[in-house]
Amino acid sequence: MGVSCKGCCKIIDDYMFDFSKVVKVIKTRKPRAVVLEAPQGMVRLLERLAEFLAEECLAGEDIEVYIRLEPSFGSCSVSFDVLDTMGDDIILVHIGHGEYSYPLCRRGMCVYEIPDNIYIAEGEYLGGNAEALTNKVIKVFEANGWSNTAIGYSIQHKRLANTVANLLSENGISVIATSNVIGCNYYSLAKLRDKIDAYLVIAGGYFHALGLGLALSGSAPILRIDPYTSSVEDIAGLVAKTLAKRYWLMQQAVNASRIGIVVGLLAGQYRPWIAQYLAQLANRRGVRYRFILARYVTREYLDNFSPDDYDAYVMVSCPRLAIEDFSDYWKPVLTPAEARIVLSDSIAGQQYTFPW
Repeated sequence: MGVSCKGCCKIIDDYMFDFSKVVKVIKTRKPRAVVLEAPQGMVRLLERLAEFLAEECLAGEDIEVYIRLEPSFGSCSVSFDVLDTMGDDIILVHIGHGEYSYPLCRRGMCVYEIPDNIYIAEGEYLGGNAEALTNKVIKVFEANGWSNTAIGYSIQHKRLANTVANLLSENGISVIATSNVIGCNYYSLAKLRDKIDAYLVIAGGYFHALGLGLALSGSAPILRIDPYTSSVEDIAGLVAKTLAKRYWLMQQAVNASRIGIVVGLLAGQYRPWIAQYLAQLANRRGVRYRFILARYVTREYLDNFSPDDYDAYVMVSCPRLAIEDFSDYWKPVLTPAEARIVLSDSIAGQQYTFPW
């Protein structure tokens, strides 16, 4: 895949990071420091990226480059706390995620725009054999008589997704849309359900493909395309198994008399309007509730409560916590949409929705 990486652009381990725009801003504003943060899988690259910025892009600028040890979980966790602690005369570079589609909240204010001292550096993955992956997809489509698709991708694979889309179109498969997805928002793809025979999700692992499967309530085939392993897999079985588990957990929570509603304190996970809505539903059902504030949630933290404090929990902060991290917790841990269903008149007959 031919790419151009010039100026303040660095390729490390098949990922391309283009800092050209933010470096221009840095040289103009002369901030006291620059802070780099990244998701778990990219923290290992931060020292090399910091060295590149300090010694090549910002040489002679007398600007310190910091790296943040704690990984970011998404653009929802952009580190406003760094600005609050170190001051606004720094520039934060958030690596590995795209723009956030929900409000970011700070000091009681929630806005959709990222502040002008925070910059996104997506980190494009340059690997992945588009032709080989496309050929595998075509075989599956031909075997099933499918002809229409939409493609979701994690931000690192935008170029690969567009290349695959073009190759599919050249081979007679109609690509209705390509869209970046994040773990809690698949609406841009889910709304196309009536036009799609099967969806494609280009991303490492199962996280995003499963998220789309839940958002569709298992109503459409989804092929997981992994550019790291060059594999194409129909995840219908995983989606069905996960949905069965979610319905079982909802059934376990139906008789809860007291619930803990976890409200996130990270910038993009503070959603008091959803928490208040669930509280209203709880009041109508005669269910007692308590708002629980948390920046991070672990099993150990929940275990600190007395066993009879709460019968179930709702993760308003990050709905994926309920799916990936707490699906086997000893008490039901629900997404906001699951809690809404549980607190309604009856689970029976209600279609599963995800995440809100």
